[in-house]
Amino acid sequence: MGILDRIILTIYTFLLTFLSLGVILLSLRLISMDWVRTSIESIAGRWEAGLVGAVFLLVSLRLLLAGLRSRRGGKSITHHTNLGDVHVSLDAVENLVEKTARHTRGVRGVKVSVQHANAGVSIILKIVVSPDSNIPAVTDEIQQRVSESIKNTVGIEPVDIRVVVDNIANDFKAKRVE
Repeated sequence: MGILDRIILTIYTFLLTFLSLGVILLSLRLISMDWVRTSIESIAGRWEAGLVGAVFLLVSLRLLLAGLRSRRGGKSITHHTNLGDVHVSLDAVENLVEKTARHTRGVRGVKVSVQHANAGVSIILKIVVSPDSNIPAVTDEIQQRVSESIKNTVGIEPVDIRVVVDNIANDFKAKRVE
């Protein structure tokens, strides 16, 4: 849920609290029913009342959709333990994979994408290798190291580790001496 939705939810909750308080006061007969009836009759036929109702309807729909979106997202891996749930974000897994791949000999650059798969995670690595490296050996080593790192650190089995060699280049830039 974004910051705008949180602000709207706060205002919406405040208004519902005020409305709930009015219903409680009405049920305790601290507000006269005649006052409520005349207040409701005074808004009948007024376009401003319809506008306020439309705004409430739109806000309700927005909050409903925001709630459904956040449940669908699931951008973390959850471990259920006896003491409670442990969530590991996919961003944390991406950082772990990137760090592991960068420390492989012959790798000059890495971009990582991690997504939920059926019983684990699916990982796509786009790498840049140095011109003097053996690509099959480098990619095999990356897959082995990433798999072990994910198993040992996160505690899950990666379903798929795809390695795409984006470029063969030596990205070391010579520093300019002035």
